[in-house]
Amino acid sequence: MKKDEPLELAIRRDIMEGSLPPSSRLKMEDLKVRFDAGFSPIREALSKLVGEGLVEFEANRGFRVTPLTREDLEDIAAARRAVEVEALRLSMLNGDDRWEAGVVSAMHFYRLRSATAFDAPQNLTQWEEAHDALHAAMIGACGSPRLLQFQRQLQDQHLRYRRLIVVPEVSADAHVEEHERLVSVVLSRDVQGALDHVARHLMITVDALQNAKFWERKEARAG
Repeated sequence: MKKDEPLELAIRRDIMEGSLPPSSRLKMEDLKVRFDAGFSPIREALSKLVGEGLVEFEANRGFRVTPLTREDLEDIAAARRAVEVEALRLSMLNGDDRWEAGVVSAMHFYRLRSATAFDAPQNLTQWEEAHDALHAAMIGACGSPRLLQFQRQLQDQHLRYRRLIVVPEVSADAHVEEHERLVSVVLSRDVQGALDHVARHLMITVDALQNAKFWERKEARAG
């Protein structure tokens, strides 16, 4: 746990990075030692993460990290499409030159981070942050704080699944090219084209795991 880091953020980071694995039990005694924190702050932090969909609470069993399932990913993708498509539509209608410059800048930064994305775990985290910042920039002019909040929550839930397919064997260039195409159509102000593109874009993780038969292999291992 980093110095002066809020407990909620520390637990959240460990969930996102996988050091607290999906489906693992979050035992209060273990967390007390791990984060050097009292039971009350731990319960409060876990309750907040329940609201973000990263932690589940089960009566008589306590807290656990939310499992990764095919059904959950499909639900996240569907919800994210509904939110992000509408946020992008409003952003493209309302966005001015400053908004366009922000999108261009975010794309440039994402491209830079991609060059060293797989060199170290810290680089991968920074690349993911640049990716999320790019999506945030594209919808940043939507004018709806709630849409932005929902998108951030869904994006974080989506990230745990995206990490299943982001490995060194996957070309960072392919990710950059996909986002450059998306940014290009957004900045062209082709609203329908951009909405169609982002709707397809948000299904990439679903399709990739399906094509790799990830869920079938997961079920076989469990059996």
